[in-house]
Amino acid sequence: MQIIDESNVSKYKDAKVIALGNFDGIHIGHQQLINKAILLAKENNLSSAVFSFKQHTSKILMPERKLELITNYQKKVEILNQFELDYSIFFDFTEDFSKLTAEEFIKKILVDLLKVRIVVVGQNYRFGYKALGDVEILKKYSKTYFFEVCVAPSVVKDGIIVSSSYIRELIKSGKIEEANSLLGRFFSLQGRVIHGQQLGRKLGFPTANLQIPEDLVLPKAGVYVTRVKIHDKLYIAVTNIGLKPTFNEKNISIESYILDFNENLYDTYLEVEFITRIRDEIKFKNTEDLKGQVFKDIDYAKNFKNILQQKHYVIK
Repeated sequence: MQIIDESNVSKYKDAKVIALGNFDGIHIGHQQLINKAILLAKENNLSSAVFSFKQHTSKILMPERKLELITNYQKKVEILNQFELDYSIFFDFTEDFSKLTAEEFIKKILVDLLKVRIVVVGQNYRFGYKALGDVEILKKYSKTYFFEVCVAPSVVKDGIIVSSSYIRELIKSGKIEEANSLLGRFFSLQGRVIHGQQLGRKLGFPTANLQIPEDLVLPKAGVYVTRVKIHDKLYIAVTNIGLKPTFNEKNISIESYILDFNENLYDTYLEVEFITRIRDEIKFKNTEDLKGQVFKDIDYAKNFKNILQQKHYVIK
């Protein structure tokens, strides 16, 4: 899969089937849409691609709104690389870009620049200045600029339409297993290990304290069974998200005690995949009670070691 952006787009003049969207999370609904684009490309002897932006459009359109992304740009690229796509196309979403009308986006970007032959979108896809463009606008201009429009139906699971916003709420509510089922993989956070207050080490449970970008969504405070990826190797862990009420902390931390691992991880880039939620945060009377509970959490997490054998991604 080739990565295309503004700097190299002129090199790729082949006709394409392009799936359009923000693709935050690349959930099972997005996966169906992307796979439809790949299938159409094969059937019509065209190249397959997705088109999105390096930044979420809300960063420009609603700067006052706090972003809570499921996946950042780097993670999107990593996931998309699991598909049989020819290209992933990511442009910078700037203020100037946001002012393109629906027709300008279609003609200047999709037709002239990207050489689109078939567009694949979801039913609620919006685009162009003030999001005035929709599926009907795409169909209208497809006749003018000679491309086809394929509208993929929404994916419904348990009576609910799968969407990034719904998955985001599941994650924030601590319903990790439900979120994972709609993502088609484990929800994860990525970042570098930083120095904390070493409270875990003093208790006998040294933890990796993860620093993540501020614009990622966080699971509900509590304790989780997780799977930590270190240099392409996977380990089961117990991860705490929250304020560590026993120690009266004021800042949210993400700390993982990694089973069967005892190496220095400072400044190492880690990925923490969330498997299931164990419990809420608890303010214990003393550190001995806390240690006793941590032992129980670790024993609970050990039951998930079979998950280490599963694929890192499940792309359907």
